[in-house]
Amino acid sequence: VVAANSASLIRNRFNASVSFSKPLFGTKHKTTLGVFYEGRDGRPYSWTFNNDMNGDGVSGNDQLYIPKGVGSGEVVFRLPGQTAATSGSAAETKFWDIVNSDPALRRAIGGVVARNTGFSKFQNQFDLRLSQEVPGFFAGHKGVLSLDILNLGNLISPRWGRIEEASFSDGSGGNVRRWINYAGTENGKLVYSVNDPFTLDVKNNRGESAWAIQVTARYEF
Repeated sequence: VVAANSASLIRNRFNASVSFSKPLFGTKHKTTLGVFYEGRDGRPYSWTFNNDMNGDGVSGNDQLYIPKGVGSGEVVFRLPGQTAATSGSAAETKFWDIVNSDPALRRAIGGVVARNTGFSKFQNQFDLRLSQEVPGFFAGHKGVLSLDILNLGNLISPRWGRIEEASFSDGSGGNVRRWINYAGTENGKLVYSVNDPFTLDVKNNRGESAWAIQVTARYEF
């Protein structure tokens, strides 16, 4: 029985590699060019309230309820700073525009958004290796010089090769995105203050979204 998606789940991953090797300088010492590709689904996250909806003293970990439909009257919608709102308001329109743009939110209409049913962007990264064999000092010996470019796409454009994911929050139930403040009740109805959704963060604490170059030398005998 699966209670929910794991916060570290990768649903689909695609790997591919291609290499070309030929002696370009002399007859024995090979030049090799190789490219490795990894494409994968983004990690899951939960849609939650911004604040402490259930009053347990912990903010940001309460899963969001999506009303049954436009004009259902279950929820009163307001923009930040508003003290009143009516059905068909700009706040309600903004709410449903966001819901309809996200698969996890659309699937949850009429209920609570299940934990870790949202997914971050699909990720694409390429690595490149260029290596050259060189003569050794003695018969049967050789050296190998290698140049590795990690995350080649990011070297070409800063917009490529980035890992964009919902941030992990220890106090908020894992990977979460939020845009609704629970603003109490009005005549027995929930009041939603509608903000802009949290954007996905570029994961780069360890350089995962940045390019890197490595040069190595190896001597074989």
